[in-house]
Amino acid sequence: MPVAWIRQSPKPTSELICIVDNDEWVADSLKLLLETFGFDVRSYSSGSEFLADDRGRMAGCLVIDHHMPGMDGLDVVDHVQKGGIRVPTILISGRLDVSARVRALRLGVTRVVEKPFAAASLVDLIRASLMERN
Repeated sequence: MPVAWIRQSPKPTSELICIVDNDEWVADSLKLLLETFGFDVRSYSSGSEFLADDRGRMAGCLVIDHHMPGMDGLDVVDHVQKGGIRVPTILISGRLDVSARVRALRLGVTRVVEKPFAAASLVDLIRASLMERN
C-alpha cells in the first residue's frame, strides 16, 4: 500500500488502533501504514489473541477482518460488546454476504470496508471514527 496517495499529512494521536487479521501481510501492512500517520497501533493474528490482551480494552478504534479461523470478526465484536466495551469498529472483508452485513449493523459496526480498499480511505475512516467517538 503506497502511502504517497494519502491526502492528509500525519497527525499524531494517542488513541490506540487495534488491528485483528490472520493474514500476516495485511496486518503488517496496515500497522506500518497507520504508524506512518502517527497512530499507536497494536496488531493481533486472531480474535482470541486480541481478547486475551487487556490493552485491547483501551482501543480507540478496532479494525478487524471478518473471515478468520476460529472466531470470525463479528464473533469478536459481539464478545467485546457483551463485555460492556464500546469501540468504533471497521470490519474489513474480501467477501461479505447479506446476512453478515445485517449482523454487522445489528452489532453496531461503524463501517464495513471491502477488500481491496484504498489506504487513504481507511485512514480517513479511522480518523472519522475517532472523531465521532470523542
